[in-house]
Amino acid sequence: MKKIQSINPYTKELNAEFELLNESEILEKIEIANNSFKNWKNTSNSQKKKLFTKLSEILLENKEELAKLNVIEMWMTYKNALADVSKSASWIMWFVNNFEEILQDKQFSEWWITGIITYEPLWVLYSVAPWNFPYNQVFRNAIPNILAWNVVLNKHASNVPFVAKKIEELFLQSWFPDWVFTNLFISPSDSDLIINHPFVRWANITWWETAGRHIWALAWKKLIPSILELWWNDPFLVLDNNDLDRIVNDAVSARLWNCGQKCNSAKRFIVLEKYYEDFCDRFTKKMQEVKVWDPMDDKNTMWPLAKTSLIDEIEKQISDSIEKWAILLTWWKATHREKNLFPPTVLKDVVPGMKVFDEEVFWPVAPIIKAIDIDEAIKFANNSKFGLWCSLYGDDIEQLREVSKKIEAGNVYINKIVTSYPFLPYWGIKDSWYGKELAENWLKNFVNEKVIVE
Repeated sequence: MKKIQSINPYTKELNAEFELLNESEILEKIEIANNSFKNWKNTSNSQKKKLFTKLSEILLENKEELAKLNVIEMWMTYKNALADVSKSASWIMWFVNNFEEILQDKQFSEWWITGIITYEPLWVLYSVAPWNFPYNQVFRNAIPNILAWNVVLNKHASNVPFVAKKIEELFLQSWFPDWVFTNLFISPSDSDLIINHPFVRWANITWWETAGRHIWALAWKKLIPSILELWWNDPFLVLDNNDLDRIVNDAVSARLWNCGQKCNSAKRFIVLEKYYEDFCDRFTKKMQEVKVWDPMDDKNTMWPLAKTSLIDEIEKQISDSIEKWAILLTWWKATHREKNLFPPTVLKDVVPGMKVFDEEVFWPVAPIIKAIDIDEAIKFANNSKFGLWCSLYGDDIEQLREVSKKIEAGNVYINKIVTSYPFLPYWGIKDSWYGKELAENWLKNFVNEKVIVE
């Protein structure tokens, strides 16, 4: 029997191991989920509110214990791990407080036609979640799915099985019926079996581009909806300003949050020429001051990466860019490879064609690009096959608003570090995304919007 292991990326200790499901077991779980759906779709809104409120309360009551699972599985800082749990709890309550209004029947009367638009569940939904925020990445999909009367089959990332199992247990502890939310310990190839099953009517993946295209192709062939969050390469633009220190502090935070392992963190720093050398100096100094070691120490802002394999990818990107004449401003080799430690790294004079410009840097590496003027800054920002988020910094708010209209991205933040909120649409363009998440769209993605004309 094949197994999936939870291994501490720093100590290499085995936390736990779980058996992977075989084909007959997967089919059985889909059948049980289908039977659960038949009952769940008749659940009242008041009952759903009670269950999800209980789930939010249990998350907060046990956040210290839950956060420690993030630490031992992916070596997230304890402080960030607590935020991962607390954010999930608050998002649950936002959807609890708003789902009824969003999904209530809508009456219409126009062109001598009257009737209602009503919302009905789709069926069994399949979701694939990444490891970088192990709780929130699952709950952000499961909450609206289940509130819309669907049931969820979830495959979590292979390096966080402890958290995956715990999330399933949390639903049961909150008195949800069995199989409304089901964790699946499966191989990636088993997604084909699940998506092709007649009971499964929707697919979602937050992962890498190749896997996303494969999931999309399966869903398209079956004619079921899907939402894909794939790769990102978010720009951080430094425009006209009189407070470079503030901008540098935000830039460092935007790059190093969760050790750089964050989809909507700043990936490319594009700086106007008149501030370029000063920004490079101040930014490099701040990055070199960062402490790298123990995730349980709140004074540390850096810690081991979640996977050993990530270090090889980092070094490939950096070495390629240096060979193409990027200038290294910091030490860039893994300080303790056996413990997955990699120091914050800064590169200047980065241009298109270098891996750190063209590819996503999903780790503590900061490429800095010089722009002669605002037009060139916009050109560099848009010179990417991806388009998720962008941060714009400066003093001239009208200038920033005009630039924001020209940025090719799903979301633009002005003088703020990018983050996500349940009440704001979350999506990207180009090769970053397919579909929309969060806010009203997120609930309506998971229903049949039925029109009844009277």
